[in-house]
Amino acid sequence: MRKYIIGLDIGGTKCAVILADVTHSVTLVDRIAFPTYASLGKDQTISRLFETIHEMLKRHQLQTDAVLGIGVSCGGPLDSQNGVILSPPHLPGWENVPFVTMLEEAFLIPAFLQNDANACALAEWKLGAGQGVNDMVFLTMGTGFGGGIIAEGQLIHGVSDMGGEVGHVRLEADGPIGFGKAGSMEGFCSGDGIAKQAVAYTKKLILAGKTPAWVRDGVADEVISVQELAAYANNGDTDAIAVFETAGEKLGAAVSIIMDVLNPARFVIGSIFVRCEHLLRPAMERIIEKEALVYSRKVCQVLPAALGEQLGDYAAVITALVGLEQSEKHGTSVSQEKWYKKAEPGSSQADAIKNTDAQKHLDSLIKRYPCLEPVKSKVFDAFVQLVQTYETGGKLLVCGNGGSAADADHIVGELMKGFFKKRPLPAATAELFGPMAQYLQGALPAIALTQHVALSTAFSNDVHPEMVFAQQVYGYGKKGDVLLGISTSGNSKNVCHALHVAKALGMRTVAFTGASGGEMANLVDVLINVSGSNTAEIQELHLPVYHCLCAMLEEAFFPDGFEL
Repeated sequence: MRKYIIGLDIGGTKCAVILADVTHSVTLVDRIAFPTYASLGKDQTISRLFETIHEMLKRHQLQTDAVLGIGVSCGGPLDSQNGVILSPPHLPGWENVPFVTMLEEAFLIPAFLQNDANACALAEWKLGAGQGVNDMVFLTMGTGFGGGIIAEGQLIHGVSDMGGEVGHVRLEADGPIGFGKAGSMEGFCSGDGIAKQAVAYTKKLILAGKTPAWVRDGVADEVISVQELAAYANNGDTDAIAVFETAGEKLGAAVSIIMDVLNPARFVIGSIFVRCEHLLRPAMERIIEKEALVYSRKVCQVLPAALGEQLGDYAAVITALVGLEQSEKHGTSVSQEKWYKKAEPGSSQADAIKNTDAQKHLDSLIKRYPCLEPVKSKVFDAFVQLVQTYETGGKLLVCGNGGSAADADHIVGELMKGFFKKRPLPAATAELFGPMAQYLQGALPAIALTQHVALSTAFSNDVHPEMVFAQQVYGYGKKGDVLLGISTSGNSKNVCHALHVAKALGMRTVAFTGASGGEMANLVDVLINVSGSNTAEIQELHLPVYHCLCAMLEEAFFPDGFEL
């Protein structure tokens, strides 16, 4: 089953919704962009973003369970830890917007928020010019001048998420205003800052009796842009080259200060530096040679960003991937952490993953079996997979050998009839069966592939014994169903072959194994690998896990049932 990330790149001028396939590597699949129209207010933009996410899913015929997460790249200030956009100057009215919570409640997908400069730093570090180093500084050098800092393999946020805001640092006592401060790094090195310097230089030339070429060509002396200036410089215009030389010197001064403070292995600079490196680098390097500590500059490279015009798209996607990765490192399930504990009683079937009665069974499992704490989040993730399957009319297939075959049959028994609860049929359904309705109960469709003796023996004899479960998966399975494979070693060939077929069909896959996970660790969406030194101990822990799962599903789908 292929896995996807949705990225949102939110800017003051335009927004984009990105779809990326992250099954094996990060591949950008599609992009839908639209004007922000910030003056119309945040509600209009947020509504358009949500509509576009739905449009993207529909365009590619994707269900939300195929999407691992949503990453949001947005200008600061913001609170990335709590997912709140605070008050970006380019997004008037976006004050204390709990954007991550809004996304998760709307789509039931874990979401992550990151300052755009930090997001770009992560993208270049993971996928671009920063690969292979643990200490890197990314500089935006676009309309503004911001930074993202990777130090010893970690993104630096700072106490209030202002880490990396280098644009505010003053280079000179006076100069062009940027980031609200005259003479700042942003004032000298940003696109707006270079344009302001070009305007000032133009006026200086005119006062000296020299009219620059762009003014002779009809460009108003107060509106020359960096793009226009670069075109003149590339054609050999000495006045335009002089402006870039000054900008390169200020960039070199900025880099030298940061280099001496952080001692990074690499600077990666985006936007203007990517397009105008040849105009900026000579002066930049001259100043770095003069200003930076020798032991710092000799080990540091300054490179243009490698992801080009797609950097913003990758930045949004990588925000989600890094957020998911950090959640895994800390041993927490993102879905459990962000949805499950916010649950409200009495949730509907569609909101089953918020069901607090289901949580009760998971908490009880860990209380009774503390050794299962390491797989608690994985049990929850398996629960989510099964909820999504049953909500869309799917079914569960289960297979295993020996004692695991008995477990497969046991699981089916708990799902196909009342477990902790009696499950009376809804009144409208009961009418269809008349008096027989009192002897029927609500069921969650499940099939044990271990119980078809005639089919199994015939196929083993006539075709291949190791493919007996795979054949049944091919015959019964469909996209969106779940295959649960049980193997204490994780290496049972017939179960592994079945999982391969399930993945090819687009089914969800879950495995119960011992601690190593064996071959099945690389075949499934959710691996519940319990500890145990031998087969018996592993099987003894599988039983309470699947009892817990069956109880959680019963709470989710039969909330109106009553205790047996």
